[in-house]
Amino acid sequence: MKATWRKPLQLLSADPALEEQTEYNSRRLAKLGATVADVVGWLEKRVPAADVRTIELILTRSYVEVREAEVALLEELFRAELESSSLAETLRHFEAALKTYARADAVSIRYPQAMSSSRAKCETGPVTIWSVPLDHDGLIELRFDKPYPWLPRELDVLRIAAERCLAAGEKARREEQARRLAGTLTEVAERERRRISQELHDEAGQSLLVIRLSLEMLEQALDGPNRDRAREARQMTEHVVNEIRRILSALSPEVLTKLGLAPAVRQLSSRLRWVQPAQVSMQVSDLPRLPEKLELVVYRLAQECLNNAARHAEAKNVTVSLNLADGYIRLKVRDDGRGFEPTGAMARPESFGLAGMRDRVALLGGRMDVSSRPGRGTAIAIELPAN
Repeated sequence: MKATWRKPLQLLSADPALEEQTEYNSRRLAKLGATVADVVGWLEKRVPAADVRTIELILTRSYVEVREAEVALLEELFRAELESSSLAETLRHFEAALKTYARADAVSIRYPQAMSSSRAKCETGPVTIWSVPLDHDGLIELRFDKPYPWLPRELDVLRIAAERCLAAGEKARREEQARRLAGTLTEVAERERRRISQELHDEAGQSLLVIRLSLEMLEQALDGPNRDRAREARQMTEHVVNEIRRILSALSPEVLTKLGLAPAVRQLSSRLRWVQPAQVSMQVSDLPRLPEKLELVVYRLAQECLNNAARHAEAKNVTVSLNLADGYIRLKVRDDGRGFEPTGAMARPESFGLAGMRDRVALLGGRMDVSSRPGRGTAIAIELPAN
């Protein structure tokens, strides 16, 4: 029998008046690593059998409570890691869970932090500090306003919590790298759009305008069937010129650069009628000029929503709402089209549209909610910080 077990073993009693004391010492024995069989074997040599059975019941109940508290803590840490949107939020949830588990007066997780020691420490005095390192990069610290040395199972649980903190930090680093990469790719894509737009305008666009003018002059100079053929060629060229202008506007929206987000979204909504014979209702507020990157992202999100409504949903009615309030820019596009199952659509590898929208929103610290059902239309609501 371990020396550290001796005192709590001696304080176990079958006396109902001492049940609270027995429960407390049973929990201490559980945290010291003693098993129920260990304790019962020790008791059988020292107390009557009837008392052993009474103490064993209390002991078993107390052991279960200790294990349930440990499991509840680990479940809460896992849930926080899974559901939190940032490392800071994860660590706040970790601190709250550890405070509840250990009944500490204060808990702090500092990450990263330079460490002078890589060992877990318990500093006991009028105030007790439990500290567990996070791989030399941080520290979990629990404070108790009384002498409170830890027990072996408590230390084991804290080490598991430290592992979860490290895993959360590694996950946050990977996500931050992914966000930076996504941001870089987005910027590269926008630069490429501008380059292609400029080349189309300077080369193909100008050449087609010259061809159109030449065909018009040729049409006027000819008569009979030749004049009709020249007219057809001119009309076809005009159609191609208009298509190039539409493509140029989609690639590099001049109205966004010159007039801002609200006029650009109004223009997008108006152009939807060219692609799909839909009734478009617009609730677009006048907005101040926002950061260029934010305006471009919101414009691309609105563009993707409207493209989906036109090409995939085959909607008859579309509502577009855009406003700025409480420091957030909010975009909502609702249609009465075919609809789909959002969870399955987001999970499909080929679902670049929705996945790209989700990533762009996450990149700017926003949120996107997709509500849709087959045959019931779709509503996409996006909220982004406006700073």
